[in-house]
Amino acid sequence: MTSHRMIFALAAATLALGGCSKEPAAEDVPMTVHEAMTQHIDVIADEVWAVGNAAMASDALIDPKLMDDAKWAKLADAATRLQNAATEMSMLKKLVVNRPGVTISDENIEGGTTSEQVQKNLDADPDGFRGMAGALAGHVGQIDGVCENCHLEFWYPQQKDLVKQIMAEGDEAAKK
Repeated sequence: MTSHRMIFALAAATLALGGCSKEPAAEDVPMTVHEAMTQHIDVIADEVWAVGNAAMASDALIDPKLMDDAKWAKLADAATRLQNAATEMSMLKKLVVNRPGVTISDENIEGGTTSEQVQKNLDADPDGFRGMAGALAGHVGQIDGVCENCHLEFWYPQQKDLVKQIMAEGDEAAKK
């Protein structure tokens, strides 16, 4: 009987100690590029655009007459948070597009880029990606161009020629 009690006690202690093992906390798991973009960069960029678009003049610049102190403060706060998020993304030690089972926005549409393709692009030039994320941090006021350049380089490089063609056609039309 004593041996059964001892075995039971050992089993109970083992189970209790096993329950004490700590699962890695979320902050211990590296952030993926997809998470950085969808949970931080994109969300904050939308805040910047919402303020700016609501006060946009015909020349596509912010019309100060359409802004008040609260809107300027909201814009400044969002720009600072965007700068910080971009800086954090530029310092990711390991660039992983996403976690297993997670897809990127255009992955399941015809002609869309897959996670594997983006990962290959990041692996080919991780310092280039980090540099572009740093450029976003340094040029928050030019967010459209900085974002588009990075996406064209890493998310859909197969569309570079098409974008160049469209830009050239736009330049030609503007000259007329």
